[in-house]
Amino acid sequence: MLTTLLAWIYISFLSWMWGVLFLQFIKKITKSELQLSHFSIICITGLSAITIIAGIISLLIPLGEWWVQFLFILPCIGLFFKKKPPAFFSALKKEFQNLHIISIILLTTCLLLILVMSTWTIIHPDTLGYHAQTIQWIEKYRAVPGLVNLHVRFGYQGLWFVDAALFGFSFTGKEGITFLNSTVLFWFFIFITNRINYNFFKEGNNLYGILWTALLVISIWSYTQVRLTATSASPDFIASLYVLSIVYILFQKNDLLNWLLAAFLSLVAITIKLSVAPIFLIAATGAIIFLKERKVKLLLTLVIISTIIFLPFVVRNIITSGYVVFPSTILDIAEVDWKYGRQLTISEKNYITVYAKKPGVTTKGEIDSVARMSPPEWVPEWWQNCSAADKSIMVLLFFSILAALILLRKIIQSGFVAIFLLTTMLLGIIFWFVNAPDPRFGFGQMIGFISVVAYLVFLNKNPSLNKTKLISIVFFVSGVISAYTVYRFTNFFQLSQLLSPLGIENVEFRSFDCHGIRINQPSGNNDFGKTPVPCTDLGCENFIPRGNDIKDGFRSR
Repeated sequence: MLTTLLAWIYISFLSWMWGVLFLQFIKKITKSELQLSHFSIICITGLSAITIIAGIISLLIPLGEWWVQFLFILPCIGLFFKKKPPAFFSALKKEFQNLHIISIILLTTCLLLILVMSTWTIIHPDTLGYHAQTIQWIEKYRAVPGLVNLHVRFGYQGLWFVDAALFGFSFTGKEGITFLNSTVLFWFFIFITNRINYNFFKEGNNLYGILWTALLVISIWSYTQVRLTATSASPDFIASLYVLSIVYILFQKNDLLNWLLAAFLSLVAITIKLSVAPIFLIAATGAIIFLKERKVKLLLTLVIISTIIFLPFVVRNIITSGYVVFPSTILDIAEVDWKYGRQLTISEKNYITVYAKKPGVTTKGEIDSVARMSPPEWVPEWWQNCSAADKSIMVLLFFSILAALILLRKIIQSGFVAIFLLTTMLLGIIFWFVNAPDPRFGFGQMIGFISVVAYLVFLNKNPSLNKTKLISIVFFVSGVISAYTVYRFTNFFQLSQLLSPLGIENVEFRSFDCHGIRINQPSGNNDFGKTPVPCTDLGCENFIPRGNDIKDGFRSR
């Protein structure tokens, strides 16, 4: 836990400083007065800038060496020589200073929960199956051609794994796979607790405070949000937080600076998880607004930023799989010898869609059978497999859509931002339902839609609720979270966690020679876990090295 806490401080410091740098940059571009956002929004912004730069660097060098950290520390040094240097620790301290005592208790219980969860042994199948391997490749090697030929999931090259490699601190010898995910949850809890505190115990809206509390509860209750994020390298909930951050930013102030910031975050979110691809509309709409306002400089800035953002993502995908966006064959423009088979790529895409509808399918026959099903055929079983928490979110979504139809006139009168965000979220929900209807892939759009509708429903309605009742609500939520935290400490805790995370358990593996290169393979039916790279579950008869060095990559036979 000690190393995790240190990682939280270091990652937060670096992200916050880069956030300030980026906000100062867009201040100069927009010629707007810079008003620093909430601490957590600044951190998300800075981490986004780091994501793109790390993505570019990772194409050329491995990110696991200690000296790579200085490539990101050095640009921040100039901030300390300004007339009024940004004060990270003062900003962080401020987030705790203004909290009511009951809000401090709530925040403390949430942070203790993610501390104990993120330091326990990692058992998430996706992290054991390919997340950890992908991160390990980025730590040890620059982008390697044809990794997908060792295992199809190695073709998934979202830039979140680049961040996880940079902030895994493998050079220390510690297990750091959950450092970054738990840090983002640290920001999330700071933000949401402050929103609850402001609306319950400051001059905010009590009804909005209840809504923020509900968001906190559902985020912890639904396993694939906070709890999965804390115990794996999964970027699913991270992408959802990006969507919700954009909704929050655009509702704060409808100005050019916020549109540029929202456009930037939307593009980065897509490189983290393709399931949020429809929020590209935010960047496109920002471009239209800049064009309409005749802000040519802003438009050019957005175009340049977009190019820089997608460059490492596209190049990494092509180097790894041969496709611009794996596992899609729509943009098939690269003719390289390591390209994954077109039909195999289509099969992988179909598998994702089918598995989201009916988990457990494995054979081609099962996949084809489910793929041919109409919604009335697969939805009942899909709904039955959803958790109670996920069902509650989708029920809320259904009633939010009904409320939006009933309040259509009010929505139209509320202005462009509300109409645009509701439309974008709805398109995102349709995209999710058609392509991969696993609830965890659509939470950002679903909760985003619900949030906008709830905001409009309770706009200008601010009944003064009894303070004792508000304290009771927060105290009750804190008590439930505390009870679950005690459960985790009782059943999933070892004293060694106090120093560092337990990480991934070692698995047995064998090694074999493949044309002069030693390849590792887990024994039995074990997942890859942290088996040293290069690792595969195939035999040498299925692929062949492209040269005498691992960095030359692999191609299929």
